[in-house]
Amino acid sequence: MRSFESVKNALRVKGVTFDEVLFTDTAVSARVTDTSMGKNYDPLHAIKTLIVSCKDGFKAVILRGSDKIDQAKLKAVVGKWSVLDSATLGTKFDYQPGTICPLDLDLPVLIDQDALNIEIWSMGAGAVDKGVNVKVEEALKHLVGYQIVPIRQEKI
Repeated sequence: MRSFESVKNALRVKGVTFDEVLFTDTAVSARVTDTSMGKNYDPLHAIKTLIVSCKDGFKAVILRGSDKIDQAKLKAVVGKWSVLDSATLGTKFDYQPGTICPLDLDLPVLIDQDALNIEIWSMGAGAVDKGVNVKVEEALKHLVGYQIVPIRQEKI
């Protein structure tokens, strides 16, 4: 499995500027409070990255950490799709759930348009107790061939 160190090294090789976030707890989903040791995590900056399987292969999907995919909206973009289960995620991509760093994937990326309203993305980085903060404009420089689409479920 990928580790925090291997993800950090991959980001450095790509020239990504980032800040490390070290947490006092472990979590698979985006945290709703700041449990970081350096108090450098803002739950409003959290994003999540999911990998989905669709007719064209695999795609990464980026949403705000608190958002959910609107199944019909994503289907309109990619056709029939499903989120990878943890076993396939580990076998094919060397990640465990909750640790995916979108900047360390060689996949087409779909970004929910609302995620672009965040100045800094706090994202997974190979470990459930660590992450990285990356300015959005910096992240976009390192996501090749991304597409901005409205795929989040509207909040009622």
